[in-house]
Amino acid sequence: MGRHSADGPSAASGGPPNRGDPSSDLSSDRSSDYETGEQVIVPPSQNPGMRRRVAVAVGVAMLGVILLVFGLISLLSTDDPPTASSQTSSSAAETVATTQPTVVTTTAATSTRPPVPAFLPVTVLNNSPDLEAGLATRVAAALEAGGWPIADLANYDRTQVEATTAFFTPGNAAEQAAAQALSVQFPEISGGAVPRFDGLDGAGLTVVAVGDWDP
Repeated sequence: MGRHSADGPSAASGGPPNRGDPSSDLSSDRSSDYETGEQVIVPPSQNPGMRRRVAVAVGVAMLGVILLVFGLISLLSTDDPPTASSQTSSSAAETVATTQPTVVTTTAATSTRPPVPAFLPVTVLNNSPDLEAGLATRVAAALEAGGWPIADLANYDRTQVEATTAFFTPGNAAEQAAAQALSVQFPEISGGAVPRFDGLDGAGLTVVAVGDWDP
């Protein structure tokens, strides 16, 4: 009995650990990890609520930009569209303008001939105070240039006429119309159209020139 206890192996407290023990292996592995200083990095978990908040913020920002762009466009466009009343007024003005009759104006320069059926022959008398030479000839040339044929030229000094006048035979409507047209065509005949008086030389339509008109 005593020999068996002495011959058997005794476990020393400071001896090496038993390799067959799993607990001793786990303890040695953990000890080596702490000794080497290696750190295990765990990836952060992603929060779904944070994603939704970011998406909402981006959408609000984009909506604000769109509203700002539309506001700028509205401020820059200053042309007002024509109202219905202005369009109606312009249409009415155009209608009135198109329905107005065309007025044709004529001047004395374009109407060089009197409105008479025919240009009657004219007798020209020189009735200037001193019977100015060539006066009847010059007046007759002006009348002939206006389309009036000349019947005769003569001097007349028995009665002094105050202004150059166109005389016509009383009661002769054709001569009266011709004398009036002649005085209109030639405003220089300032005496107008007057019936003939007794003692006046010539016959028919007669122009008595006194020198106030000297063509």
